[in-house]
Amino acid sequence: MIVETTDWAAVQRQFPIEPGVIYLNNGSFGPCPTPVIETAADCFRTLETNPQRFLSEYRRRVAEEKHRLADFVGSRRDEIVFITNVTVGMNMVANGLRALRPGDEIVTTDQEYGAVRNIWDYTAERKGMRVRTVALPTPPESSDEIVDLLMGACTDATKLIVMSHITSPTGLLMPVSEVCRLASERGIYTVIDGAHAPGMIPLDIASIGCDFYTGNCHKWLCAPKGSGFLYSRADRQHLLDPLVVGWGWDRNEPTFLGNFENPGTHNPSMYVGAGAAVRFQQEIGGRTIVERDLELAELLRSRLETIRGARLLTSKSRELAVAMTTVALSRHEAETLRDALAGRRIVLPGIGCSRGGGDGDAGHPTLRVSTHIYNDAGQIDVLVEALEESEGRNV
Repeated sequence: MIVETTDWAAVQRQFPIEPGVIYLNNGSFGPCPTPVIETAADCFRTLETNPQRFLSEYRRRVAEEKHRLADFVGSRRDEIVFITNVTVGMNMVANGLRALRPGDEIVTTDQEYGAVRNIWDYTAERKGMRVRTVALPTPPESSDEIVDLLMGACTDATKLIVMSHITSPTGLLMPVSEVCRLASERGIYTVIDGAHAPGMIPLDIASIGCDFYTGNCHKWLCAPKGSGFLYSRADRQHLLDPLVVGWGWDRNEPTFLGNFENPGTHNPSMYVGAGAAVRFQQEIGGRTIVERDLELAELLRSRLETIRGARLLTSKSRELAVAMTTVALSRHEAETLRDALAGRRIVLPGIGCSRGGGDGDAGHPTLRVSTHIYNDAGQIDVLVEALEESEGRNV
């Protein structure tokens, strides 16, 4: 297997993570490898030596990096624009999609990112629409179960489906292609929250068949914070009004690129850094990274199952699982967990609270663990030891 031939210790050394820290929170913020930091920093330094000259030339440089990113995520180059993050991208669709009318329904799930859910709740309230929320099992049995739940929630009034490609709470790989196909057959638009997909899974947006897709580069692609993208299928671009009207807008012939690529003065160094992050991953190999991430995640899940009272909220099936793992811990207390993790300098998101899944674990502490190419099996061992120690205090 190609993964076995990769020098992962050398890859780890490319990430300037603080010595002694076990960073398992890539699902929130991915650390940049040194070559990406240097590229973005060099761009910023060049910008500040003569801003007028650089900003008059930056379009060419940023266009090159955008084309690199478009190829990486499987998009036509004229169907994607750089933005700062998924929250901005979702706002662009929510505020700009002129097809939405009072009385329309939006179907989504109960595992959407909090900011995204706020966007659509606010939009629905402002425009007189209704949001229908599908409760997803934790974990589901199959992709078909998810498809049936989502499409079963659609009515004649449904105009839009908003769903994650990979859910933030439980790392569930959603069957986006099948949902988009069925939605299209019923005249329903689709917008995909791809916050976690770029750099974590092989991504071919064109083959998904969605109308709109927005992704982050600062997570699994390990690009600078403030780099993301918005995709709009070519035949849907006329449906989007600009969120910010700038120099690119043309009243006589508005275009997707003109409406969204030039929001005013900004720092293009982050976008140049995103191109460097693509090159970094391509040098390792996309499939190699995917397999490494899954290898670590599967090791983690097997270890978590040995802890008393632990219940995986993330599926173990490769059809549904990726490199984020969420576990509910019925024999632990949040404060004890925090102490045990802090004592070993383990970085995770804040401790959550399980909503339950039929096994009586509602209200128990939950942890979401991300495993990426700068992690290793030894770090997983340390995490499990911390959890075992914490559990032992509460027997």
